[in-house]
Amino acid sequence: MLLTSATVRVSAQDNSDPGPTCFDVSIRPENNPYYLENKDQYVVCKDQLVTITPTIDAPLKRTNLYEVEEIPFNPFPYTGTDIPFTNLVDYRADSDIDLPFDFCYFDETWNKISVHSNGYLSFTNGTNHKTQYPQGGNTPSFTLPANADGVTNTIMFWKHTHWMTGMQGAIRYAVYGEAPCRVVVITYFEQLAFQLDPNACLPALIPPQTHQIALYETTNFIDIIVTQHNGCPLTNDGNAILGINNANGTQAYTAPNKNLAIYDIVQQSWRFKPAGEQWYRMEWLVDGVLQSNQNAPFDVVIDKTKIITAKIIPFDCDGEDKDEDFDKYEVRFRPAIDLDEIELDRLIVCDKNQNTYNLNEIAQMVKDGQPNVDPAELDKLTFLYYPTEDDAINKTNRITNPREYPIQMGENELYVRVESEIANCFEIAKALIIKAPVEVKTPVDVNNCFGYELPVLTDDEFYYKLERLDEDGNFVVSTLPQPSEKQVIDVVGYYRVSIKKTNEYGCEDVKSFILFVESCSFPKGISPNGDGANDYLDLTYNNVQELKIYNRYGKLVYEHGKGYKRQWSGQDSSGKILPSGTYFMYVKTKDSEYQDWIQLMYEVK
Repeated sequence: MLLTSATVRVSAQDNSDPGPTCFDVSIRPENNPYYLENKDQYVVCKDQLVTITPTIDAPLKRTNLYEVEEIPFNPFPYTGTDIPFTNLVDYRADSDIDLPFDFCYFDETWNKISVHSNGYLSFTNGTNHKTQYPQGGNTPSFTLPANADGVTNTIMFWKHTHWMTGMQGAIRYAVYGEAPCRVVVITYFEQLAFQLDPNACLPALIPPQTHQIALYETTNFIDIIVTQHNGCPLTNDGNAILGINNANGTQAYTAPNKNLAIYDIVQQSWRFKPAGEQWYRMEWLVDGVLQSNQNAPFDVVIDKTKIITAKIIPFDCDGEDKDEDFDKYEVRFRPAIDLDEIELDRLIVCDKNQNTYNLNEIAQMVKDGQPNVDPAELDKLTFLYYPTEDDAINKTNRITNPREYPIQMGENELYVRVESEIANCFEIAKALIIKAPVEVKTPVDVNNCFGYELPVLTDDEFYYKLERLDEDGNFVVSTLPQPSEKQVIDVVGYYRVSIKKTNEYGCEDVKSFILFVESCSFPKGISPNGDGANDYLDLTYNNVQELKIYNRYGKLVYEHGKGYKRQWSGQDSSGKILPSGTYFMYVKTKDSEYQDWIQLMYEVK
C-alpha cells in the first residue's frame, strides 16, 4: 500500500503591508507526487492510508513570557487620526483609546490604552495609568522591580521625544487589516528630540524623531518600529528605554543594549513576541465532521472522495477558544479509481437481435459516474477486460475486441480492470451483461358489429393504451382512459388498442391492433334538402366494399366501390338529381351483404 503524506504549514505574522495575516493554514503538495497543481486536490489509490503530518510554526503563544527579536524595518504608513493632547510636555492624551479587539498582555486582557506624549503607551482599565509622568529624579532601568519611576504595564520607547501643541510633529492612531488579524498602530511622527545638547551634536542638525508602536490582534505581537532616534551627548536624564513591563513591575523585557542607555537608531524594528506555552489547538475535519484535535500526524483512509480540513483554534487570554471564525485550509483527496457507486452488474440488452456488446460503454459509464473529476484526469485511466476475475488480477486472456464482445441470451459475465497512471494502482469490478428481451404476441386486427369486449391477456401482458382514430383509421383523434380486460367498446369507429409487456430487467415491448367497431344498421331513406339532417346516405362506419342504387324498374342509377362513406345524396352516376321515390339499395360489406328498399324524398325547407 502506498503511503502519502502532506504537511500543514502555519506562517508567522507579517507586517509587510497594511493588512497582514495572523497565520496561514495550508497543506503543501511537495510530499505527494500525485498532487493536482492549482486544484487543491490529491489523487491516491483507493483505500490508501494517507498520513498528513502537521509542521506548525504558529506564532500563538501564552503571554506570561516574552522573547525579543529584531525584525526587518518595514514601517506602517505614517497617516492616521491625530490624538488630542493638552499643551504640556510628558503627559498622557486627553482620552483613552478603545482597542477594536481584546489584547492579551502578561496574561491579562486589555481593551484600552493611554498614549503618553514622550513615546510610550500603557494598558488601562479606564482608571489606571492616567497621571502625569513623574518629574525629576534619576530613572531606574528595567531591573526588578521592573518600572521606571512608577510607570508600569507599559510599552516604552521612553525618554525619546517631547511633544507640544503648536509645534512640529504629531501623534496618530490607525487600525490596519481585517479581523481576526488587525493591527493598532500609534505613530510618534517627526517630534522634537528630548534633552539633546545642540552644541554637542554639531555640526549636524538633530533630525525629527519618529517611531511606531504596533499591537497585533490574535498573535499579541508588540512591535516597536524606530525610524529615527538620536542619542548624541545629552544629560543623564536623556537615557532611553526600548522595552515592555508588566502591571506590578515584576517582569520586564528590553531590546539588547536599549535599557536606559544612550544610543542612535536609524530604521530598526524590534518585536516583543509571546514565548509561553502553545496557545492554540488544532482540529482535523473530514467532510466537515471533527475527527481529531491533536497536533499530531493525522491518518485517514481514502475509501471515497473526502474533504480534509486543517484548522487552527487560537485561545483567548484565559485559555478558552476564541469565538471568531479563523482561517482554515481545505484539500480534497479522491481515489484515482472509484467504482463503488457505479452499477456494472445490470447491463441490460433488450434487443433480441443484438448479439454483441461494445465494452467501451463500460469505460464511459465509469467516467460519467465521477462528475467532479476533470475529464483530462479521467482520460488517463486505462480500461482492460477479462473473462474471469483471476484473469483480471493476473492480466491474462485479455478480451482483445471489446467493441464487439459476443453475448448470449441470459447472463454474460466478465471483469473490467481499471488502471491509474499511479504505479500498481488499479481496481477490478465484475460486469454482468444480461440479454433479456421481451415480446408481446402479435395481435390481429378486429372488425366487429355493434361492439367488442377486450379479451383476457396472458404472459404478463396488459392493455397499455386505447386511442380513437379518425374515420379513415389513420390519425389519433383522442386518447381514452386506461383500457382493461373485458372492457366493452361499443361506439362505432376505428380504435388502436396497444398491449404492453415488461420484464424484471426493464425490457418492454408494445404491439397494437386496429379495432373497427362497425355499424351494422342501414338507413331506410334520405332527404337531401340541405337542412343538415339526413342529407346523404351515411355508411361511414359500415365498412362498405360496394354500393349500388337501382330505381323501381331495376335500372342501376348509382354505384360506388370500396371506401364509400357518405357520397350519395340523391344523384345518379352522372351527377343528375334523381326524382323522389323508392329505390333499391344493395350494399356489400367486408363480411356480409345487405339489400333493401330506400326512400328518396325532398322535403320543403
